[in-house]
Amino acid sequence: MAYYAEKDFFQDEAAIAAGQALGEGKLRLDWYNTDNERVDCAPANAKRGLTYEDCNVGRYGYDAMPEVLRNRYSMAARGSVLVPGLPDLGYVVNRKSDVWSDNVSEMYEEAKARRWAPAVDIDWAALRALDLAPELQASVSQLCTALEEVALVLMEFSAHWVALINQEFLELKSYLCAVLIDEARHIEVFRKRALTAGGLKRASATIEQAMKELLSAETYTEGSLVLNVMINSLLLGVFRQAARISTADAQLFRLCMQDSARELQYGVGQIRYHLQHHKGREEFFQDFLDQSEHAFVGVAASPELLEPLIVLAGRGTSKAQIDSGREEVRLMLRRCVDEYLERLAGVGLDRRERSRLPGFFS
Repeated sequence: MAYYAEKDFFQDEAAIAAGQALGEGKLRLDWYNTDNERVDCAPANAKRGLTYEDCNVGRYGYDAMPEVLRNRYSMAARGSVLVPGLPDLGYVVNRKSDVWSDNVSEMYEEAKARRWAPAVDIDWAALRALDLAPELQASVSQLCTALEEVALVLMEFSAHWVALINQEFLELKSYLCAVLIDEARHIEVFRKRALTAGGLKRASATIEQAMKELLSAETYTEGSLVLNVMINSLLLGVFRQAARISTADAQLFRLCMQDSARELQYGVGQIRYHLQHHKGREEFFQDFLDQSEHAFVGVAASPELLEPLIVLAGRGTSKAQIDSGREEVRLMLRRCVDEYLERLAGVGLDRRERSRLPGFFS
């Protein structure tokens, strides 16, 4: 055990006496007249229900949070009255602009409203009944094997940081927990899709080396930029392409697209918020992306991801089919790069002349 409470409560005579008094009906009620702001939150929209946005009022709201948290390191609920003896939980991310996005509350509510369950919301009977050629079946298995590896790292990113971020940013932490569920769902659905197409195929050292580098970003903001924005820009294109395999696959990959699009929206909002509060940081992130964008290539150009995409796009392995599939996937990757760079330009990180990605994928 790494932390010990200040008291052994079995031996705390004052606490035992207080407990006995409560058991006898002698209530202190010192919490009853706590001097705190009174509010009465209500849903702005009855159909939508009571949201975090509706609760963004007074000292309880996220708009009232300071940029830097200096005196709230315990698990006390934001807006509650602090008392002596609260433990320090050792949070290392205590600056709002390092994690916040103006859309984070909205993204959390959307994640709950658009939740889905792979076990029952995917037409597995239709997928199992598909009469795909052997090379297409194998390509589906390999593609989903690679996508499971990517989804695992996206889940690990949120899992790594959620306990390190100050609990005052509770909407953000709630959103990260929703991302954990989203990516766990992606792991589940890709795994099950591979197992309905013959079984898992080959792991990719290239993908895993690239994703580990991104996961190891030194700060949350850097990791969010490359994983939420860069990698999800790629995944949206891959999912769009994979949705063409069959009608049943279209349902599966479109559901994944809505989750990844949400992560991307948050990531764009987060880097925008950060840059608005840190003037002159653009060059720092430009240099960081100069060093990190090769990981986009490591994932997108890995044989374990690229080859099955080409075979599926061309619907076979003949030379004509490979040529057709290769051109279709090339255009898809160019579109991913263009959209990624447009998103960065929109937040003040214009890399359209600086990034090596357009030249690589041309």
